[in-house]
Amino acid sequence: MRVLQALVPVLVLSLAGGAWAGPIPEGQESAVGFRTFDLPAEQTGTFEVSFEATPLADSIDAFTGIGAMVPKEAGDVAAIVRFNERGSIDVRNGGAFRADQNLSYAANKPYRVRMVIDVKSRTYSVFVTAPGQPEIQLAKNYAFRSTQAGVTTLAKIVLAGYADRSGYFKGPHRVTGFALKSVPTQ
Repeated sequence: MRVLQALVPVLVLSLAGGAWAGPIPEGQESAVGFRTFDLPAEQTGTFEVSFEATPLADSIDAFTGIGAMVPKEAGDVAAIVRFNERGSIDVRNGGAFRADQNLSYAANKPYRVRMVIDVKSRTYSVFVTAPGQPEIQLAKNYAFRSTQAGVTTLAKIVLAGYADRSGYFKGPHRVTGFALKSVPTQ
């Protein structure tokens, strides 16, 4: 029965272009290093990933990303949304992190994140809804990480956390409500 439950979302997304939730188990947290989960199928076109991300401490350095493979280093992840150590949310644009708007975060508050990813153009846009606020566009058509400029498919969800220079890990973030849907090309 579990095998059938795992296959149904893949078939729905592949055949009908519908929505998917899984196989990332609900309530996953980042840790020092990488935690990687499979998308239901390799993505080659335009798709939307959405999830709720909750930083579990202030001033952390943790991200949720989408990559082509299981990463050995952060450079292996194409599209990244990060809770940075300065207390704001930023996005990877080619060789650097930035954001089109400043958005601070607070520990234990959930932030709804939508990433619209175009694999063919190797760009993505990020939208974030802070608690009690309207959705804002944090990044528009940002480039995949420079080291991922040649990817043709994306297949992994990556959660990562980093310790500071002294080796202290300030805390993880939790990801819940992960969903994926195809986006029609225009």
